[in-house]
Amino acid sequence: MASSFPQEPTTLQRMLERELRQGPRTGKQLLEVLQVSQPTLSRTIRSLQVTTYRLPGERTPYYALLRTLPMGLSPRQRIYRILSAGNIQPFGEVEFLLGGGTLERTEEGSTRLYDGLPPYMLFAAPSGFLGREVAQAVSRSRAFPSSLKDWNDDHKVAFLFTHGANLPGNLIFGDTPLQSEMELMCVPPTKGDERLEHYVDMALRLKHSSYGSSAGGEQPKFLWVGQDSGHVIVKFARCGSRMAALLPLEHLALRALAGVGVPTAQTEIISSDEYVFLEIKRFDRIGLKGRVGMLSAGAVDDEFFGQRDTWPEFAARCVAEGYLTKKDAEHVSVMAAFSELIGNTDRHFENISMLIGDDGEYSGIAPAYDILPMRYASIGGGVDPDLVSIEPKVGTIGALPRVWKLAAQAADEFWCAVADADLVAPMPQEIRELAVRNRQVARDFVSPLLPA
Repeated sequence: MASSFPQEPTTLQRMLERELRQGPRTGKQLLEVLQVSQPTLSRTIRSLQVTTYRLPGERTPYYALLRTLPMGLSPRQRIYRILSAGNIQPFGEVEFLLGGGTLERTEEGSTRLYDGLPPYMLFAAPSGFLGREVAQAVSRSRAFPSSLKDWNDDHKVAFLFTHGANLPGNLIFGDTPLQSEMELMCVPPTKGDERLEHYVDMALRLKHSSYGSSAGGEQPKFLWVGQDSGHVIVKFARCGSRMAALLPLEHLALRALAGVGVPTAQTEIISSDEYVFLEIKRFDRIGLKGRVGMLSAGAVDDEFFGQRDTWPEFAARCVAEGYLTKKDAEHVSVMAAFSELIGNTDRHFENISMLIGDDGEYSGIAPAYDILPMRYASIGGGVDPDLVSIEPKVGTIGALPRVWKLAAQAADEFWCAVADADLVAPMPQEIRELAVRNRQVARDFVSPLLPA
């Protein structure tokens, strides 16, 4: 009768595990070290948490140990994706290796080994303001650190494959989130006449308690689905604060960029007695159920280039590799030049993104978002920067007359609107006066860069 107790690992198993703890090995390397036959090696491998794979262009298989994940999560997981029409299909499988590597096997049959987590996982993991809320919320019931700064890759994996529903882009990590996504699809959207009431309630909930989602960035925000608006991200600020004045500026900035042909996220300003809300239509959603793949420029650059320098330089590299068209690159340059002319000092690589089509290929630069005069944003502790004039620079944009012409036209429209527009949220008089000064500074700066 077989024993019901777990058996001690054999000497050979311990030797094999010790060798693989140093990293993946070929069968030939293992045979030389262990001094055993191929059948004996195969039997021993089957008794351990070992995976085997071949890399593109190589005939020799590798063996690697799978790692132990938090919460008893299996190191082998499936990934799905939601297409633009709302259909769900397999994307591939991943295996998490000892030492931090990730093995990806796609539905098309390709295999890829990442040193850490794939860029699409890092992109989808919690970040920013609501990422911190996520960390605090899940730490109350699961073994997650309460501070997002203390999360390692294993924590990110554990979150994505257990709690990761309604993430940016179109990927679903694992079967548990897949079930959550199916249930979310059945939730009726909020009626249009109840929108403001829900927004105020959500702002109060975020003020007094944690609320989870994975929309990145530092500005307080939440996700919502409206009957009329569809999937949206809603930023908010208390009336009378500096950020309450800047949210309408983001709305006006994106409207000005759209006026010169740059694709932008659709926005709407809504106001209550206590809060100003900026509703931003999600461009990674189509209707109530369809989705669009996306990755931040940071995720793309980290995978292919490792530069993270400036938006125009990133776009130029993507054009050279065939990921973007020249028109896409021009739009990025206009976004950068326009940012100079409005004082948008927050041009990091998570503030532009690339879209991915149903065929899995890059399909262009995402609509512009998070573009506003961040030069004047609150810096914490109740400190608001002085409303001094902008100080535009040419930077890596260079002397491109067409780019600066479009950016100047958009900036002129923007500052005029800030000075004169009648909005549902009150615009402080000092901001309107600043707009008049900044309009002239932008005009003077850009004049030598315009077409003759």
